[in-house]
Amino acid sequence: MKLIKTFFLIIVMLFITYFLTLNTSEVYVDLVFYQFPNAPVSMIIFGSLSIGVFSGYLTAIFSILSVKAEIRNLKNKNTGLDEELSNLRNVSIDEGLYEDEEGVL
Repeated sequence: MKLIKTFFLIIVMLFITYFLTLNTSEVYVDLVFYQFPNAPVSMIIFGSLSIGVFSGYLTAIFSILSVKAEIRNLKNKNTGLDEELSNLRNVSIDEGLYEDEEGVL
């Protein structure tokens, strides 16, 4: 399965590269703090794609790490509850059943 994903990724990257080479016209790009008077369309597309992939990757990393931390906490809580349940099962039921008020039989 990993080999198929890698092959698919290579095909997509080749398609993107081919598409970017077709766009050779230049445009004026005005960002808030900087202007690009003659920026190639291919670089604008590539930059936008790169920023999108990078931000998506960071978002995925943070969400995966938070879910793993939550799983770890729940496993620790589950272990504690299992120990408590085992302790409760092992308590003698007839403890103090035959003792009188002074603790003597």
